[in-house]
Amino acid sequence: MHAQTAELIAQLNTLLRLTAHEAATARSRVAQATTDQTRKELTDNARNSDRRADSLRQAVRDLGGAPDMVGVALGKASAAAKLPLEQTMPITEALLADLALEHQLFDRARLVKVLAHAADAADTVALAERLEDAHGETIEWLFTVLAETALGGPAALAPTPLQAVATTARTAATFAGSAAATGLNRAALTVGNMSERVQDTSISSVGRIVGLATSARKIVTAGRDATLAETENQAAERGSEVRSTVHQVRAGLGALSAAELPIEDFDLLTAKDAIAAISGLGLVEQVRVVLAYEQAHKKRQSVVEAADKRSAELAKELVNN
Repeated sequence: MHAQTAELIAQLNTLLRLTAHEAATARSRVAQATTDQTRKELTDNARNSDRRADSLRQAVRDLGGAPDMVGVALGKASAAAKLPLEQTMPITEALLADLALEHQLFDRARLVKVLAHAADAADTVALAERLEDAHGETIEWLFTVLAETALGGPAALAPTPLQAVATTARTAATFAGSAAATGLNRAALTVGNMSERVQDTSISSVGRIVGLATSARKIVTAGRDATLAETENQAAERGSEVRSTVHQVRAGLGALSAAELPIEDFDLLTAKDAIAAISGLGLVEQVRVVLAYEQAHKKRQSVVEAADKRSAELAKELVNN
């Protein structure tokens, strides 16, 4: 076997292993999708990864090689092994890891194209070009999601509860040296779990750890939203930075009042009018606040998707500037 052909087969098998990793990762992200459209895109991407893997296996066979099935199994195992680790890091770091994988796939596809040209393997050249296009599109999509997430907007992928805690912990770390911020950092784990239900024990933890509410009993009876609003007011005594962080927690939970939203009388708007108003927002942060409120109250799918679309548009504008 010619040395160039042998190297081409080796690179195709590497792509095969990485593609197996990619497919497993895409499937793991489906549960984090915030819209039906994103969920469909991730599901389709996983299926397309499987198809690309089939094409890579066939290309290896056509060149007289043997597909590295052990490597494929290891690729899937590698993707499964990284999932627990991802739970300890902010979602931006997990997305950067996904982006790095796609860049590696893209760059290796380009290398395969060069090697295939040298080996006069026209079918493999065509395959490499298809892989380039596919991974290039995924890179663009992932970077947009990453930009939305980093800007605090309604990203296509929502963090898992532990990733949300990790993100909050990193934010609170900027207040190093502040005892109040340390307490807020710990309380973020409890507050982050309030989005679905309010448990007496978790609410009491907020009262004990943060020390911003007057008593655990008052927190329980007042209700989550009212309690968080009171917490923000009391946090002002500990500094504007702490209050700002509490406000961000409220905004992320959709616990702001309608009067605090960047769109006047938003809670009174029809879905059509709400979508039109969202399209006029100029900051990702504004869109995030409105989306969280919508998801916590009326949960109109068309409005949620409009917010997601507007956030993506704003993120792309920033990325391209």
